Amino acid sequence: MKCLLILAAGIVSVLLFGACGSDSDSVPVPRRVAYPRLVLPDSLYRPVNVNGVELSLNAAADTTTVAGGDGWLTVSYPDGIAQLFITVTITNGGDEFERVIDNRVERLSLNTGGSASVVSSFVTPRAIDARIIVTPVSNPTPVQFLVHDGGRMVVSGTAAVRDAATAPADSLRPVIDMLERDINHLILNM
Repeated sequence: MKCLLILAAGIVSVLLFGACGSDSDSVPVPRRVAYPRLVLPDSLYRPVNVNGVELSLNAAADTTTVAGGDGWLTVSYPDGIAQLFITVTITNGGDEFERVIDNRVERLSLNTGGSASVVSSFVTPRAIDARIIVTPVSNPTPVQFLVHDGGRMVVSGTAAVRDAATAPADSLRPVIDMLERDINHLILNM
């Protein structure tokens, strides 16, 4: 009986081992369509002065100011993957400062479209109060920020990502991560 069990175990092992082999005639076949990876700009930066405030922006991006717009800047990333619209406002302080902050907070809130967002708030070593708002789900403006010095200067920005409203979240994540990296760098170097 013991010999029969050993023989049965050996036969089953040989059969299972044979089933694990590969067909020597099979050749890997590539998929018909391949989707290229986005080429994202490196983390190299250059200074740009807007309304008396020096901003450290991605060196690969083009910058243009809006004609007649005091303190408005458009940062265009290569291949049109994203644009960052920045507004730099210098107030007289007091009520004017509070009105500008309230306006920017309302605008950023409306840009989320009511979608769930992650808000990161922090104060830099230079006492700059900062908020970064990330809304990664089907939102044309997935990354926004608001920065102020507590008295006069207010800098806000909204990033518009190409095809963000229809693209799957995993396709957007690398672009959102790049924008967050660049915005963090901008804020920490103000």
